[in-house]
Amino acid sequence: IAGLGIMSIPYCFKIGGAIPSIVFLFILGFTARYTARLISKCIEKDKSINSLAIMGLRVFGKTGCTIISTFFIFDLFFSMMANLILVKDTLHLIFPVIPPYICLLIAYVCCVYLTWIKKLVTLSWVSLVGLLSMFALFLILVFNGIVTPNAPGSLLERQELNLWPESFLGFCTIIGIFEMGFSVHSVLPSIYISLKKRSNFKNVLNISFPWIIVFYLLFGLSGALMYGKGTLPQIIQNIHSTLNSKTMFLGTIISWIIIIVPTTKFALVMDPVAVAATEFIKHHFEKVNTERRSFFISLRTILTTFVLLASIVIPKFHSIIGIIGAALTSVTGLMFPILCYLRMYKDANRPLHYLLFAFVLVVSILGTIGAVSSLRN
Repeated sequence: IAGLGIMSIPYCFKIGGAIPSIVFLFILGFTARYTARLISKCIEKDKSINSLAIMGLRVFGKTGCTIISTFFIFDLFFSMMANLILVKDTLHLIFPVIPPYICLLIAYVCCVYLTWIKKLVTLSWVSLVGLLSMFALFLILVFNGIVTPNAPGSLLERQELNLWPESFLGFCTIIGIFEMGFSVHSVLPSIYISLKKRSNFKNVLNISFPWIIVFYLLFGLSGALMYGKGTLPQIIQNIHSTLNSKTMFLGTIISWIIIIVPTTKFALVMDPVAVAATEFIKHHFEKVNTERRSFFISLRTILTTFVLLASIVIPKFHSIIGIIGAALTSVTGLMFPILCYLRMYKDANRPLHYLLFAFVLVVSILGTIGAVSSLRN
């Protein structure tokens, strides 16, 4: 579950306040856990479902499949933007003398080259390091806070913590980032189907979601207490500003991990987008030979270039994370499972699920407003 969104969680505690952040972490976390359970119930009802797109096809026909697939494509596109910007920002932290736009071009070249690789097995293994890097980042954050005697960046001399939001828009901004933190629903059908004992899926959810909520809570509080009102949108920026002789080596290692992992994940995320584009071209431009190597490279280069241009227009990492969470994840991970469940189970508690759907809709709207407003600030 832990992904790129974790980088901005301490920032959420700063702009959204500690109390609302803690409350919404629990509310959104357990809402995401509940909708994940609804997905498994829908699969139990129809064994042919192996993805959310197929679920949309079975429940709402071709229109439903097209709509949910479109949301997934946009989700993946914005995820590629977030990965590219994260690589650029981290490169600039390690080499501050290099201008940000040069760092962005370096990140672009590395990412576009990896998209030319057909066999993604090696990249998928490298991307598994991402899970360990999230825990390593937390450990380095805490270790840095313990060995740093004075503020900022010290857990021994803690900074003042905002208990309440700096503004209403600040509160709205944290919603999308938190929703992104629970963006896992697209892979849940695959996980459910792969289990030898599918009855254990409920236990998987009951363990993983509460655990990740606590992890986010500790991560956010630690970062906010260490840096207070100076907490930046990416916590790695704060960590770099307070590295000392005891933490410089570990900080450098984690920075390079944060560069390598998003670069490899970029190619993995690009693959389904490129496959969808290839299928579209096959059906609408039959004369184009989509099997040629030149087509494979050209298509992925063009798509990566679009991501580059979009990253220039929207260069803020936390804003992109907020848009993904509020405008996309809330639809695919929260609203869509509720609608499918109500359609497939006629005896469902409709008033309860209508109320839950309305809550998610309001939260999605507020989160989108916050994410868009953060682009202007």
